[in-house]
Amino acid sequence: MTPIHSVRPVRLPGRRCVLRERADDDGPALHLLTEPRVLDRVLDERAPTRDEVRAALSGWREEAGGEPRPEYRLAAVDGDRLLGLGTLTVESVPHRRGEIGYVVHPDHWGRGLGTEIAGLLLDLAFGSVGLHRVEAATRPDHAASRRVLEEAGLRCEGISRDHLLVRGSWWDSVRYAILATDR
Repeated sequence: MTPIHSVRPVRLPGRRCVLRERADDDGPALHLLTEPRVLDRVLDERAPTRDEVRAALSGWREEAGGEPRPEYRLAAVDGDRLLGLGTLTVESVPHRRGEIGYVVHPDHWGRGLGTEIAGLLLDLAFGSVGLHRVEAATRPDHAASRRVLEEAGLRCEGISRDHLLVRGSWWDSVRYAILATDR
């Protein structure tokens, strides 16, 4: 069995963007991703302040030094322009299982960027990191995110009812997964 490897630094080129490690100077652009149309779809209780974003960047950099690396929090960029974010979390080392997540700035919705970010995260997960199973979840009413996951090759495995308590309301989650052998 191939062990899980930690990859540092990450730079994954795609057709529309490059996924790379987040940098300290990403802070102001990251804060723009907390605008209401995005916040409505993410799990945060509220939009973080600029200081909270800056502090999180520092914490994420320290977290990336773990062995094995527990999480890959990456910026999707086109040159110097931040387009979105992608995350690969190693959920279980012994079971070689992880989870992906992504967010795209609303100015770039509907252009295939989410699918590209998800595909690059899967390349990382099944390639360099050595995972066997990757999962993802989204809200049942989030048709665009469901389409992204399906286009990236993940299969719907069902709905987890009242899966998450977000801003005082219970959210169902549609669960998706893909295996290394599916690719």
